Amino acid sequence: MKEDPENKARRRRSIREAFPAPLNQIALRHVDTVQSLDENRKAILAKALAKVGVVHIAVCLAAIKSSGDSIKTESDLIATLHLSEIPVDTNSQDNNVEASTDAQGIEEIDIDYLASLLIKCYPDMPQATADALVGSEVMAPSLRVVSTTRLAIRDAKSDFVITAIYTLFEEKLDEIEQIIASNPAFVKAMQLSRPDWKPN
Repeated sequence: MKEDPENKARRRRSIREAFPAPLNQIALRHVDTVQSLDENRKAILAKALAKVGVVHIAVCLAAIKSSGDSIKTESDLIATLHLSEIPVDTNSQDNNVEASTDAQGIEEIDIDYLASLLIKCYPDMPQATADALVGSEVMAPSLRVVSTTRLAIRDAKSDFVITAIYTLFEEKLDEIEQIIASNPAFVKAMQLSRPDWKPN
């Protein structure tokens, strides 16, 4: 059974709390990857991030994955990152990606949900690719839609609010279908990712 985003976020938070500092500050989307590392690599990663900041978690994980057994110490890991132009800050806790998302009202559950949607549409897409796409500038408006939609539905306590939201979604779905129908590339993409989809 596929894990829903809310349960996934809750599970990841629980795992992250048990990580040593500064691994306990990383974005939730990296928790499963860090958890899959052996204890030695976790220790190396933690020491490296303490020096370069948790904002570099993604590149550190990519370096660990691509470098095999050649990384023996945190210095080896840092040397692969090409961060010579980035000042080392051993005390910064502001590098956490979550800080920037929280400032926009976006939570990890929104990031996980959008990544799960991408994988649902493109089943062959690796999780790392989906995570990177969600964090990209081109997907930023879509991520805000996911967050705003979650909040709007959560706070819909009256009939006129829920009716207005429902009508909004209906109208926007019609608009999106018209946009898709007017672009052969969009039609093809929809048919590939959603074989059951038929243009109106």
